[in-house]
Amino acid sequence: QASIQDVGCRLGEENSPLPCTDSLAKMGVPGDAGLEFFIFGHPVTMSPSPEIHSVGFSENGSPHRYDRFDAENAEVVVEKLRSASCGGGSVTIPHKETLLPKMDSLSEAARVIGAVNTITKGDDGKLHGDNTDWLGIKNQLEARMAAIGKGQQQQSGLVCLLCGSGGTARAAAFALREMGAARVLIFNRTASRAEALAKEFGFEAISDLGKLTSIDKLDIVVDTLPGSTAFELPDSSVLQRCTPVVFEAAYIPRRTTFVEQALAAGCEVVEGIEMLFEQGCAQCELWTRKPAPRAKIASNLLKNLFTEGSSHPAHGKMQPYDMPPASLIAEAKGIGKRGLLEDKAAVMEEPVRSSRRVG
Repeated sequence: QASIQDVGCRLGEENSPLPCTDSLAKMGVPGDAGLEFFIFGHPVTMSPSPEIHSVGFSENGSPHRYDRFDAENAEVVVEKLRSASCGGGSVTIPHKETLLPKMDSLSEAARVIGAVNTITKGDDGKLHGDNTDWLGIKNQLEARMAAIGKGQQQQSGLVCLLCGSGGTARAAAFALREMGAARVLIFNRTASRAEALAKEFGFEAISDLGKLTSIDKLDIVVDTLPGSTAFELPDSSVLQRCTPVVFEAAYIPRRTTFVEQALAAGCEVVEGIEMLFEQGCAQCELWTRKPAPRAKIASNLLKNLFTEGSSHPAHGKMQPYDMPPASLIAEAKGIGKRGLLEDKAAVMEEPVRSSRRVG
Protein backbone atom coordinates (compact mmCIF):
# COMPACT_ATOMS: atom_id res chain seq x y z
CA GLN A 1 0.00 0.00 0.00
CA ALA A 2 1.62 3.20 -1.20
CA SER A 3 1.54 6.19 1.08
CA ILE A 4 -0.28 9.32 0.00
CA GLN A 5 3.06 11.03 -0.42
CA ASP A 6 4.09 8.30 -2.85
CA VAL A 7 0.77 8.61 -4.70
CA GLY A 8 1.08 12.38 -4.95
CA CYS A 9 4.64 12.28 -6.24
CA ARG A 10 3.89 9.47 -8.67
CA LEU A 11 0.79 11.09 -10.16
CA GLY A 12 2.45 14.47 -10.39
CA GLU A 13 1.45 17.97 -9.42
CA GLU A 14 -1.38 18.12 -11.93
CA ASN A 15 -3.54 15.81 -9.83
CA SER A 16 -1.69 15.30 -6.58
CA PRO A 17 -3.91 15.75 -3.51
CA LEU A 18 -1.04 17.33 -1.61
CA PRO A 19 2.50 18.49 -2.20
CA CYS A 20 5.19 15.82 -2.27
CA THR A 21 7.07 15.14 0.95
CA ASP A 22 9.66 17.88 0.60
CA SER A 23 7.06 20.48 -0.28
CA LEU A 24 4.85 19.35 2.58
CA ALA A 25 7.71 19.80 5.03
CA LYS A 26 8.16 23.36 3.79
CA MET A 27 4.51 24.06 4.61
CA GLY A 28 5.43 23.91 8.26
CA VAL A 29 2.92 21.22 9.19
CA PRO A 30 2.62 21.28 12.99
CA GLY A 31 4.58 18.43 14.55
CA ASP A 32 5.96 18.78 18.04
CA ALA A 33 3.16 20.54 19.90
CA GLY A 34 -0.09 18.66 20.28
CA LEU A 35 -2.89 20.44 18.42
CA GLU A 36 -6.60 19.91 17.93
CA PHE A 37 -7.99 18.54 14.68
CA PHE A 38 -11.69 18.20 13.95
CA ILE A 39 -14.31 16.90 11.61
CA PHE A 40 -16.02 20.11 10.51
CA GLY A 41 -19.59 19.94 9.25
CA HIS A 42 -23.27 19.79 10.15
CA PRO A 43 -24.42 17.42 11.43
CA VAL A 44 -21.35 15.45 12.56
CA THR A 45 -22.70 13.89 15.76
CA MET A 46 -22.47 10.39 14.31
CA SER A 47 -19.19 10.78 12.41
CA PRO A 48 -16.71 7.90 12.88
CA SER A 49 -13.81 10.17 11.85
CA PRO A 50 -12.53 10.42 15.47
CA GLU A 51 -12.20 6.63 15.50
CA ILE A 52 -9.96 6.89 12.44
CA HIS A 53 -7.72 9.76 13.43
CA SER A 54 -7.35 9.13 17.14
CA VAL A 55 -5.75 5.80 16.19
CA GLY A 56 -3.78 7.35 13.33
CA PHE A 57 -2.28 10.00 15.56
CA SER A 58 -1.48 7.71 18.48
CA GLU A 59 -0.03 4.88 16.39
CA ASN A 60 2.12 7.28 14.38
CA GLY A 61 3.48 8.94 17.50
CA SER A 62 1.68 12.24 17.02
CA PRO A 63 0.52 14.25 20.08
CA HIS A 64 -2.48 15.70 18.22
CA ARG A 65 -6.12 15.19 19.25
CA TYR A 66 -9.19 14.76 17.06
CA ASP A 67 -12.84 15.52 17.79
CA ARG A 68 -16.12 16.63 16.20
CA PHE A 69 -16.93 20.28 15.53
CA ASP A 70 -20.55 20.77 14.54
CA ALA A 71 -21.16 24.12 12.84
CA GLU A 72 -23.60 25.08 10.12
CA ASN A 73 -21.93 28.45 9.53
CA ALA A 74 -18.67 28.38 7.54
CA GLU A 75 -17.38 31.50 9.27
CA VAL A 76 -17.56 29.71 12.62
CA VAL A 77 -15.43 26.93 11.15
CA VAL A 78 -12.85 29.40 9.82
CA GLU A 79 -12.66 31.10 13.21
CA LYS A 80 -11.90 27.77 14.84
CA LEU A 81 -9.32 26.89 12.20
CA ARG A 82 -7.54 30.20 12.77
CA SER A 83 -7.36 29.64 16.53
CA ALA A 84 -3.90 28.88 17.94
CA SER A 85 -4.90 25.45 19.29
CA CYS A 86 -6.20 24.09 15.96
CA GLY A 87 -4.01 22.33 13.41
CA GLY A 88 -6.65 21.64 10.77
CA GLY A 89 -9.22 18.98 10.15
CA SER A 90 -11.55 17.06 7.90
CA VAL A 91 -14.44 18.74 6.09
CA THR A 92 -17.85 17.30 5.32
CA ILE A 93 -21.31 18.54 4.34
CA PRO A 94 -22.14 21.43 4.00
CA HIS A 95 -18.66 22.99 3.90
CA LYS A 96 -16.67 21.17 1.22
CA GLU A 97 -17.31 23.85 -1.36
CA THR A 98 -17.95 26.88 0.85
CA LEU A 99 -14.59 26.60 2.66
CA LEU A 100 -12.54 26.38 -0.53
CA PRO A 101 -12.31 30.17 -1.09
CA LYS A 102 -11.28 30.59 2.56
CA MET A 103 -8.03 28.68 2.00
CA ASP A 104 -4.68 30.41 1.66
CA SER A 105 -3.45 27.71 -0.73
CA LEU A 106 -4.87 24.66 -2.50
CA SER A 107 -3.56 21.42 -3.89
CA GLU A 108 -4.12 21.10 -7.62
CA ALA A 109 -6.66 18.31 -7.03
CA ALA A 110 -8.68 20.50 -4.65
CA ARG A 111 -8.58 23.34 -7.15
CA VAL A 112 -9.77 21.18 -10.06
CA ILE A 113 -12.40 19.39 -7.99
CA GLY A 114 -13.58 22.67 -6.50
CA ALA A 115 -13.97 21.25 -3.01
CA VAL A 116 -11.86 20.55 0.05
CA ASN A 117 -12.24 17.73 2.53
CA THR A 118 -8.88 18.19 4.27
CA ILE A 119 -7.35 21.31 5.81
CA THR A 120 -3.84 21.62 7.22
CA LYS A 121 -2.61 24.71 9.03
CA GLY A 122 1.07 25.47 8.76
CA ASP A 123 3.26 26.99 11.45
CA ASP A 124 2.73 30.33 9.73
CA GLY A 125 -1.02 30.04 10.36
CA LYS A 126 -1.92 29.67 6.69
CA LEU A 127 -4.60 27.17 5.72
CA HIS A 128 -3.88 24.63 2.98
CA GLY A 129 -6.85 22.86 1.40
CA ASP A 130 -6.63 19.35 -0.02
CA ASN A 131 -9.01 16.73 -1.31
CA THR A 132 -8.57 13.04 -0.46
CA ASP A 133 -12.17 12.05 -1.31
CA TRP A 134 -11.15 11.25 -4.88
CA LEU A 135 -8.51 8.82 -3.61
CA GLY A 136 -11.08 7.18 -1.33
CA ILE A 137 -13.33 6.66 -4.35
CA LYS A 138 -10.70 5.66 -6.90
CA ASN A 139 -8.72 3.29 -4.67
CA GLN A 140 -11.78 1.45 -3.38
CA LEU A 141 -13.38 1.13 -6.82
CA GLU A 142 -10.23 -0.17 -8.48
CA ALA A 143 -9.56 -2.67 -5.71
CA ARG A 144 -13.12 -4.01 -5.77
CA MET A 145 -13.25 -4.29 -9.54
CA ALA A 146 -9.97 -6.17 -9.59
CA ALA A 147 -11.15 -8.44 -6.78
CA ILE A 148 -14.25 -9.55 -8.68
CA GLY A 149 -12.46 -9.98 -11.99
CA LYS A 150 -13.61 -6.76 -13.63
CA GLY A 151 -10.29 -4.95 -13.57
CA GLN A 152 -9.83 -5.44 -17.31
CA GLN A 153 -12.92 -3.33 -17.96
CA GLN A 154 -10.91 -0.26 -17.01
CA GLN A 155 -8.75 -0.82 -20.07
CA SER A 156 -11.74 -1.35 -22.36
CA GLY A 157 -13.39 1.94 -21.39
CA LEU A 158 -15.60 2.31 -18.35
CA VAL A 159 -19.21 3.40 -18.65
CA CYS A 160 -20.38 5.05 -15.45
CA LEU A 161 -23.37 6.72 -13.84
CA LEU A 162 -22.72 9.46 -11.27
CA CYS A 163 -25.61 10.67 -9.14
CA GLY A 164 -25.25 14.04 -7.44
CA SER A 165 -23.50 17.35 -8.10
CA GLY A 166 -22.06 18.48 -4.75
CA GLY A 167 -18.54 18.35 -3.37
CA THR A 168 -18.38 14.56 -3.18
CA ALA A 169 -19.82 14.23 -6.68
CA ARG A 170 -17.11 16.56 -7.95
CA ALA A 171 -14.46 14.36 -6.31
CA ALA A 172 -16.11 11.33 -7.91
CA ALA A 173 -16.05 12.98 -11.33
CA PHE A 174 -12.34 13.67 -10.87
CA ALA A 175 -11.73 10.07 -9.74
CA LEU A 176 -13.62 8.59 -12.69
CA ARG A 177 -11.68 10.79 -15.08
CA GLU A 178 -8.42 9.64 -13.49
CA MET A 179 -9.61 6.05 -13.94
CA GLY A 180 -9.91 6.73 -17.66
CA ALA A 181 -13.69 6.37 -17.86
CA ALA A 182 -14.86 6.47 -21.48
CA ARG A 183 -18.37 7.66 -20.69
CA VAL A 184 -19.88 9.16 -17.55
CA LEU A 185 -23.56 10.04 -17.25
CA ILE A 186 -24.35 12.58 -14.52
CA PHE A 187 -27.76 12.77 -12.88
CA ASN A 188 -28.96 15.30 -10.34
CA ARG A 189 -32.38 16.27 -9.09
CA THR A 190 -31.59 19.80 -10.31
CA ALA A 191 -30.80 19.14 -13.95
CA SER A 192 -28.89 22.39 -14.47
CA ARG A 193 -26.32 21.39 -11.84
CA ALA A 194 -25.79 18.02 -13.55
CA GLU A 195 -25.35 19.79 -16.87
CA ALA A 196 -22.80 22.21 -15.42
CA LEU A 197 -20.74 19.44 -13.82
CA ALA A 198 -20.88 17.33 -16.97
CA LYS A 199 -19.70 20.23 -19.09
CA GLU A 200 -16.84 20.99 -16.70
CA PHE A 201 -15.45 17.42 -16.76
CA GLY A 202 -16.32 16.53 -20.35
CA PHE A 203 -19.10 14.11 -19.41
CA GLU A 204 -22.82 13.83 -20.25
CA ALA A 205 -25.86 14.89 -18.25
CA ILE A 206 -28.87 12.61 -18.03
CA SER A 207 -32.19 14.05 -16.86
CA ASP A 208 -34.29 10.89 -17.12
CA LEU A 209 -32.94 7.78 -15.40
CA GLY A 210 -35.61 5.77 -17.19
CA LYS A 211 -33.42 5.98 -20.30
CA LEU A 212 -30.96 3.60 -18.62
CA THR A 213 -33.18 0.71 -19.68
CA SER A 214 -31.75 1.05 -23.20
CA ILE A 215 -28.09 1.16 -22.15
CA ASP A 216 -26.15 -2.02 -22.96
CA LYS A 217 -23.11 -1.46 -20.70
CA LEU A 218 -22.76 0.02 -17.23
CA ASP A 219 -19.63 -0.72 -15.19
CA ILE A 220 -19.89 1.64 -12.22
CA VAL A 221 -22.64 3.57 -10.46
CA VAL A 222 -21.59 6.20 -7.91
CA ASP A 223 -24.25 7.68 -5.65
CA THR A 224 -23.27 10.81 -3.75
CA LEU A 225 -26.78 11.96 -2.84
CA PRO A 226 -27.50 12.20 0.92
CA GLY A 227 -28.79 8.95 2.42
CA SER A 228 -31.83 10.82 3.69
CA THR A 229 -33.07 11.40 0.12
CA ALA A 230 -34.08 7.71 -0.22
CA PHE A 231 -32.74 7.80 -3.78
CA GLU A 232 -33.06 4.73 -5.97
CA LEU A 233 -33.20 3.99 -9.68
CA PRO A 234 -36.77 4.02 -11.06
CA ASP A 235 -36.09 0.69 -12.78
CA SER A 236 -33.60 -1.77 -11.30
CA SER A 237 -33.40 -3.88 -14.45
CA VAL A 238 -30.21 -2.10 -15.55
CA LEU A 239 -28.56 -3.21 -12.29
CA GLN A 240 -29.64 -6.82 -12.81
CA ARG A 241 -28.61 -6.82 -16.46
CA CYS A 242 -25.25 -5.01 -16.23
CA THR A 243 -24.30 -5.80 -12.59
CA PRO A 244 -22.17 -2.67 -12.17
CA VAL A 245 -20.01 -2.10 -9.12
CA VAL A 246 -22.07 0.28 -7.00
CA PHE A 247 -20.35 2.93 -4.89
CA GLU A 248 -22.44 4.54 -2.15
CA ALA A 249 -20.84 7.59 -0.55
CA ALA A 250 -23.37 7.91 2.28
CA TYR A 251 -22.86 5.82 5.42
CA ILE A 252 -25.66 7.17 7.65
CA PRO A 253 -27.66 5.03 7.30
CA ARG A 254 -25.30 2.31 6.13
CA ARG A 255 -27.97 0.49 4.12
CA THR A 256 -29.46 3.33 2.12
CA THR A 257 -32.45 2.73 -0.13
CA PHE A 258 -30.10 2.60 -3.12
CA VAL A 259 -27.73 0.14 -1.43
CA GLU A 260 -30.68 -2.18 -0.71
CA GLN A 261 -31.75 -1.92 -4.35
CA ALA A 262 -28.23 -2.69 -5.58
CA LEU A 263 -27.77 -5.65 -3.25
CA ALA A 264 -31.15 -7.09 -4.27
CA ALA A 265 -30.00 -6.88 -7.90
CA GLY A 266 -26.83 -8.85 -7.10
CA CYS A 267 -24.41 -5.95 -7.47
CA GLU A 268 -21.11 -5.62 -5.66
CA VAL A 269 -21.32 -2.62 -3.32
CA VAL A 270 -18.55 -0.38 -2.01
CA GLU A 271 -19.99 1.22 1.11
CA GLY A 272 -19.65 4.75 2.35
CA ILE A 273 -17.78 3.61 5.46
CA GLU A 274 -15.15 2.04 3.17
CA MET A 275 -14.69 5.34 1.38
CA LEU A 276 -14.46 7.11 4.74
CA PHE A 277 -11.75 4.67 5.81
CA GLU A 278 -9.74 5.09 2.61
CA GLN A 279 -9.83 8.88 2.47
CA GLY A 280 -9.19 9.03 6.22
CA CYS A 281 -6.02 6.96 5.84
CA ALA A 282 -4.88 9.43 3.18
CA GLN A 283 -5.53 12.31 5.59
CA CYS A 284 -3.60 10.51 8.32
CA GLU A 285 -0.55 10.25 6.07
CA LEU A 286 -0.82 13.90 5.16
CA TRP A 287 -0.95 15.04 8.80
CA THR A 288 1.61 12.63 10.29
CA ARG A 289 3.85 12.16 7.21
CA LYS A 290 3.94 8.44 7.99
CA PRO A 291 2.09 5.45 6.47
CA ALA A 292 -1.36 5.13 7.97
CA PRO A 293 -1.78 2.24 10.46
CA ARG A 294 -4.50 0.77 8.29
CA ALA A 295 -4.99 -2.45 10.25
CA LYS A 296 -5.37 -0.63 13.58
CA ILE A 297 -7.74 1.93 12.09
CA ALA A 298 -9.90 -0.76 10.46
CA SER A 299 -10.00 -2.74 13.72
CA ASN A 300 -11.12 0.32 15.64
CA LEU A 301 -13.90 1.02 13.15
CA LEU A 302 -15.10 -2.58 13.31
CA LYS A 303 -15.04 -2.50 17.10
CA ASN A 304 -16.93 0.76 17.45
CA LEU A 305 -19.42 0.44 14.61
CA PHE A 306 -20.21 -3.27 14.31
CA THR A 307 -19.77 -4.76 17.78
CA GLU A 308 -23.01 -5.51 19.63
CA GLY A 309 -23.53 -3.17 22.55
CA SER A 310 -21.23 -0.42 21.23
CA SER A 311 -22.04 3.06 22.53
CA HIS A 312 -20.82 4.81 19.37
CA PRO A 313 -23.50 7.26 18.15
CA ALA A 314 -23.46 5.74 14.64
CA HIS A 315 -23.71 2.13 15.84
CA GLY A 316 -27.48 2.03 15.52
CA LYS A 317 -27.23 2.87 11.80
CA MET A 318 -24.76 0.09 10.93
CA GLN A 319 -26.98 -2.99 10.75
CA PRO A 320 -26.56 -5.79 9.92
CA TYR A 321 -23.76 -6.11 12.48
CA ASP A 322 -22.80 -9.63 11.37
CA MET A 323 -22.02 -8.41 7.84
CA PRO A 324 -19.45 -5.62 8.12
CA PRO A 325 -17.68 -4.46 4.94
CA ALA A 326 -15.32 -7.12 3.61
CA SER A 327 -12.53 -4.65 2.89
CA LEU A 328 -12.44 -3.54 6.54
CA ILE A 329 -12.14 -7.17 7.63
CA ALA A 330 -9.24 -7.65 5.23
CA GLU A 331 -7.56 -4.45 6.39
CA ALA A 332 -7.94 -5.44 10.05
CA LYS A 333 -6.20 -8.72 9.25
CA GLY A 334 -3.34 -6.75 7.75
CA ILE A 335 -3.83 -8.02 4.21
CA GLY A 336 -5.88 -5.16 2.81
CA LYS A 337 -6.34 -4.94 -0.94
CA ARG A 338 -3.82 -7.72 -1.45
CA GLY A 339 -6.09 -10.02 0.51
CA LEU A 340 -9.12 -9.09 -1.55
CA LEU A 341 -7.21 -9.78 -4.74
CA GLU A 342 -5.64 -13.07 -3.68
CA ASP A 343 -8.43 -14.72 -1.76
CA LYS A 344 -11.57 -12.64 -1.72
CA ALA A 345 -13.85 -15.55 -0.87
CA ALA A 346 -11.94 -16.47 2.28
CA VAL A 347 -11.84 -12.88 3.47
CA MET A 348 -15.56 -12.50 3.00
CA GLU A 349 -16.56 -15.73 4.70
CA GLU A 350 -14.35 -15.49 7.79
CA PRO A 351 -15.34 -14.42 10.34
CA VAL A 352 -18.47 -12.86 8.81
CA ARG A 353 -20.21 -12.84 5.46
CA SER A 354 -19.85 -10.19 2.78
CA SER A 355 -22.35 -7.39 2.43
CA ARG A 356 -23.07 -8.73 -1.04
CA ARG A 357 -26.38 -10.54 -1.26
CA VAL A 358 -26.64 -13.58 -3.52
CA GLY A 359 -29.90 -14.32 -5.30
